[in-house]
Amino acid sequence: MGANANTIWRVPAYLPYLQEPLTTKAIASAEKQIGRKLPVEYLNLLKKQNGGYIRFSLPESPHNSIAGIGNHFPSLTGFDWDDCQEHVSFPLQGLVPFDGDGHWHLCLDYRQNSDTPSITFADIELDRQTEIARSFAEYLVMLRITVDSEYVLEAVSDIETVIFNLSSILVIDFEPPESVWNGYPTYRARLGTGTQPEWIWISPNTVPRGFVRPSDANYTKLKDLLPGNAPRFPELPERSYILSATDGVRARVIDALAQSQVIVRPLRDYLTDS
Repeated sequence: MGANANTIWRVPAYLPYLQEPLTTKAIASAEKQIGRKLPVEYLNLLKKQNGGYIRFSLPESPHNSIAGIGNHFPSLTGFDWDDCQEHVSFPLQGLVPFDGDGHWHLCLDYRQNSDTPSITFADIELDRQTEIARSFAEYLVMLRITVDSEYVLEAVSDIETVIFNLSSILVIDFEPPESVWNGYPTYRARLGTGTQPEWIWISPNTVPRGFVRPSDANYTKLKDLLPGNAPRFPELPERSYILSATDGVRARVIDALAQSQVIVRPLRDYLTDS
């Protein structure tokens, strides 16, 4: 499985990070500000969704989003290096960040090639730069989905029954499902002692296409921007749920689900090339 415009974006989209749909005029304006042509592969991603969180990552990297082109944060053109250059020994001009938190930035690097930028990880805090890929296309090939500890519950016709059976077998109480943090309902239960707690999380694969928290200042404006539902992992069967559990209880939880005749498989089995 590769990362492309149809597979890269995380569902649900975090609506405050989503720019207006990309236009030819916006591309021309961005390229004029940057002073360079943007990679076709980058623009193809933004034509599908103009910025946001991605479901892929780079090995041993905090990278988890790609900036779109637009007027609000985070924007590909809304950044300058004025406050950073004095903290590093390498030149920052020619680097165009598309992800980062101020301490580090993942960048399009035009310093050696003004036509085809490489991808560079610039660590401002440690005064270190690392070439990640020779082009944006090569960077996309390097991306992977990390799902080592997640499992899939297949063909769940009634999640409340599954939760009830787990509660009975494991002698636990699940908290009421909440959607504030991720944009979809998550059932959570705590096991273990007070000093060494263990946790279970169960959430649906089919979720709203976009979400914004009610506390956001633009909630009313954004909440209906992406109506309808979509799968977090299109590779999964319909009516799937996703299970996460801490190491100390994972085997017990899977065994309890088996007693309840729920089909459980590692998520990585569905993502054969991740």
